[in-house]
Amino acid sequence: MSRDIKALQHSVLSTLFWCVHLGQTFMSIAPRALLLAQAAHFCAQVLLITTHFLPIKIVILLGSDTVPAYLPPWFTGPDKVALVIGLGLLTVILYGFYLAAGFTASRYSRSGARALINRAGDPTLLKTQLPLAARAFSRFARGLSDGLFALTVFMVLLYLYPSLLGVTLTYYALVAALLNCLHNRDKRVHSLLSRHPVTVADTLHSTGFLVTFAFIVVDFLCLTPPPVYIALIALILIRQSFSRLKVLTQDILYLSTQAANINRMFLGVNPVR
Repeated sequence: MSRDIKALQHSVLSTLFWCVHLGQTFMSIAPRALLLAQAAHFCAQVLLITTHFLPIKIVILLGSDTVPAYLPPWFTGPDKVALVIGLGLLTVILYGFYLAAGFTASRYSRSGARALINRAGDPTLLKTQLPLAARAFSRFARGLSDGLFALTVFMVLLYLYPSLLGVTLTYYALVAALLNCLHNRDKRVHSLLSRHPVTVADTLHSTGFLVTFAFIVVDFLCLTPPPVYIALIALILIRQSFSRLKVLTQDILYLSTQAANINRMFLGVNPVR
């Protein structure tokens, strides 16, 4: 292949390798802050998806005279009114924990950025860059948690709804192949991806969710679907995983656009060769 044909592959791989080097630097200087920020981001996502799921359960209960038979057995034990009130209170409590996890992630991101700045040769100069340093540290930690969250969701789907996972992975494989082909052969597509990468990525992730939703509809109409509550859980999980992968793409693109400043602030402290 020519150098032009390999352009997109080389750009993607070089960006990913640079992110690995950046992560090595963060882990060597501020491991505690990075791990805690990542854990807080991950907990926030788990709590958020739970707060999305519980209101749907409440609406299902409110629209039924009794607890629907297709819900899990542990929903049929308490009285319906008590169950609705309990789930409502639980939703509010979990959302409070979600907000707390977000504040915790922000706190440790700033702590990690300060640790990196204090290790620099010219802290007076780098302290003026604290907002950018904290933002870069936070986005990197959030990107790690988003990737872990998506991987966890895929593993759950492999057990709950393997055909939906297959459709999701097939969609991403086809999109990657199509983008690679068009980017390397069509100058207009190359220009579009270069000028509007975030918009294109957001559109592709949103389209992916619509494809998986369409598959669920077809599965229930024509094929052999799982139980309704399993499909509902899978729909929420796949929606959130597409959302997190979209944010992960945005974070990688942001870090790559700030690569020069990040290299000067962070990789110059502990260069990776």
